[in-house]
Amino acid sequence: MHFGAQRATRDVDVLVLRGDLGGLRQAVRAIASQHDLPEDWMNEAAKGFADILPPDFERRLVRLDLPLQHLRLSVLGRPEQAAMKIVALREQDLEDLELLLPLMSEADKETLIAIMHHVSTFRPDWAQKIQYFLQEQGWEIE
Repeated sequence: MHFGAQRATRDVDVLVLRGDLGGLRQAVRAIASQHDLPEDWMNEAAKGFADILPPDFERRLVRLDLPLQHLRLSVLGRPEQAAMKIVALREQDLEDLELLLPLMSEADKETLIAIMHHVSTFRPDWAQKIQYFLQEQGWEIE
């Protein structure tokens, strides 16, 4: 949504980097109850793909300017978003990638390729998936 996707989403993917996870889960349940949302409206499943994030990914986080007192929210940078979506490659991820990839700068593209190389050290199958996907999009991968 941060990068301009128009489709509705059923949940918010979250990676908790710091803080009280128990307190966050309690607040998520309270919000779900107050607003008649499913309890899993905040989805932690993305943590299954968090290993692909390079050590310096926090430098590219985009801080959301929201009037919140006890919570700081950020969005992954375009390269990290793209890498995670390519690895998951669900139908909605393809829609998001159609939006993300054309917006990427040359630096973003270099970072995405660096992420692919990083991933190849521990999940060569995921790295190959990223490589093949990008090549299908016309990227030249060295």
